[in-house]
Amino acid sequence: MRGRAVVIVALMLAGCAKSEGGRDAPAGDAMTTESAASESADARGPGIAITAAPGVAFRYAYDFRLPAARISSTQEAHAQACEALGLARCRITGMHYAVGRGASDVDASLDFKLDPGIARKFGTTGIDTVVKAGGKLGSVDITGTDAGGAIKAIDQESARQRADLDRIDAQLAKLPAKARERVTLQEQADALRQSLNANAASKGAQQASLATTPMHFDYGTTDSFAGFDAESPIAIGLSLGQQSFLAALSLLTIVLAGGLPWALLALVGWWLWRRLRKRFVAE
Repeated sequence: MRGRAVVIVALMLAGCAKSEGGRDAPAGDAMTTESAASESADARGPGIAITAAPGVAFRYAYDFRLPAARISSTQEAHAQACEALGLARCRITGMHYAVGRGASDVDASLDFKLDPGIARKFGTTGIDTVVKAGGKLGSVDITGTDAGGAIKAIDQESARQRADLDRIDAQLAKLPAKARERVTLQEQADALRQSLNANAASKGAQQASLATTPMHFDYGTTDSFAGFDAESPIAIGLSLGQQSFLAALSLLTIVLAGGLPWALLALVGWWLWRRLRKRFVAE
C-alpha cells in the first residue's frame, strides 16, 4: 500500500511539472505574437471606429508615408481597388503625381467618391496596402456634417413659406384686378417662390452629401537619403550635414557676390598705382 501511494504521488508531481512547462511555452509564443501585433498597429495607426450616425455626412482624409520608389505602385493599387468596386460604389474624382528635383522628392494624392456603407472598410484596406508596401499611416482626419439636421430645418422653413404663399395666393384671388394691394402681395409671393427654389437646391445638395462619401489619400515620402529611413540616426546626421554644407555654400556665395566687385576695383587700383609709380621713378 505504501509503495502504491509513492507511485501515485510521483505521477501527480510529474503531471504538475508538465502542466507548468506547457503553460510557459504558450506564454512565450503569446508575447512574440503580441509584439508583432504591436509593431503592426504602430504602422497602421490607431483603430478608427466610427459609430453609425444617421444623417451625418462624413469626409475621410488619410496621410500616408512611404519610400519614394513605392508611392506610384501603391497609388495604382488603391486606384485599382476602387475600380474593382464598380462605378456605383466607388469613383475616382482626382489624381495627382509629381516628382521634384530629387528622386526621393515625390508628391502624390488620390480622391474618391464612395458608397457610405463601404467607406470605412475601404480606408482600412488602403492602410493595409500601404503597410505591405513598407509604409505607414501618418495621420487620418474624419469630419462630419449634420446633413440630416440641415434637411429637417430646410423642410420646416419650406413648410412655413408654403403656408405664407398659400395665404397670399388666397388674398390675391379675392382682390379686384386693379386693387393697389395686389402689387405688394405679388412681390411677396415672388420672393417666397424664389426662397422655396433656393431651399430645394440646398436640400438637394445635403441629400447628395449623404449619398456619397468623399475620401482623400495623400502620399508623402519617408526617404531622407537612399537606403536610410528618415528617422534613423544616420539619415538625421546626413541631413544635418547637408543642411550645414548648403548654409555655408550660401554664405560663401553671398560674400563673393558682395565683395568680388570691390576686390576687382582694388586690384585695378593697385595695378594702376604700380604703373604710375614706375613711371615717376623712371622720370
